[in-house]
Amino acid sequence: MFVIVLMMSILIVPFISCSKKEDEEKQTSTTAAQSSAPAQHEVVSTVQEFLMAIDAGDYDRAIELCTPNVLRRDGLIKINEIFNFNNVEIAEAYVGNKNSAVLTNSIHGATAEATVQFGFSLVKSGNRWLIRDVDMLPNDKEVQDWFVGFKDVEPTAKRVVGSD
Repeated sequence: MFVIVLMMSILIVPFISCSKKEDEEKQTSTTAAQSSAPAQHEVVSTVQEFLMAIDAGDYDRAIELCTPNVLRRDGLIKINEIFNFNNVEIAEAYVGNKNSAVLTNSIHGATAEATVQFGFSLVKSGNRWLIRDVDMLPNDKEVQDWFVGFKDVEPTAKRVVGSD
């Protein structure tokens, strides 16, 4: 019996160590890829964290990312029931001295034909950015008007996501 166990351990150990070595190599390459990716601006990561919190049903966390009294839990629940926030991407983001604007890609609503973009207005509060307002923008004119309004407030804002 002892001989059988010894022989099995001799055969199994190389497989386990190969697997462990492969896992370590994968983890190292993943870490290297993550560190080579450009850092996101805080306004983008704040909006993404907000959207992930809503998608996960963590409405308290989403509210923490906003200025006081901006959003209510029941409103977030309704929005989450209507829109799928799972694969939302940031289309454009602008950062000014005290205000920022972040625009999502188009998001499908209750019907496939109904899409909107969300425009997030953020304000610098101490050393972090907080969401101060969220607008649903159903068409290109609304998006353009929203950006014009932002540029009136922060004319020197710099684009941190998107292209001209």
